[in-house]
Amino acid sequence: MQHLKHIVTAAFLVVFCVTLFTTANLTNSQTEYFRVKSHLVFDKKFFGKVFVIDGDSLKVGGKEVRLFGVDAPEYSQTCFDAKKEEYACGHVSLEFTKKLAGGKIAECVYAEQDKYDRYLSKCRIDELSINEELVKNGMAVVYNFTESDEKMDALEAAAKQQKLGIWQGAFQLPKNYRKDHPRN
Repeated sequence: MQHLKHIVTAAFLVVFCVTLFTTANLTNSQTEYFRVKSHLVFDKKFFGKVFVIDGDSLKVGGKEVRLFGVDAPEYSQTCFDAKKEEYACGHVSLEFTKKLAGGKIAECVYAEQDKYDRYLSKCRIDELSINEELVKNGMAVVYNFTESDEKMDALEAAAKQQKLGIWQGAFQLPKNYRKDHPRN
């Protein structure tokens, strides 16, 4: 009887761990349960010409910017399209951001700098929000653990429903990709 109890317990743990691992590594899903409201106040601003570093990082007027509340695929990251074919989604995101903002004058508002001294910013070109456009077009996801607001959540939901950008197929969340592929 004791032996059977151990087998049942072991089977339960295996099923639980597989379920947990599978859920944690979903390739095209975000969960609102991990999103939090931002406590930051974006009350400082600067202007400048945009140089695009990657899908969600810029230099604006010489200041390094991390676009706040969004997470784009990493430059070397690949995703799968609607036909389940692998493509360089990190390159696609970078090119989208270059076309959207590269060489243009942006206004950025920020609250603080991150541990890498980048300005955590919301940036606009005229009335167009770079942060929102990335999410709206499926070139980035809402970065859960930072800011979540109804507008950004709705933009992401619409991009997912319309299968835009990375939502057309399967992908690893950029934050998980960074964990699995640390920089040397």
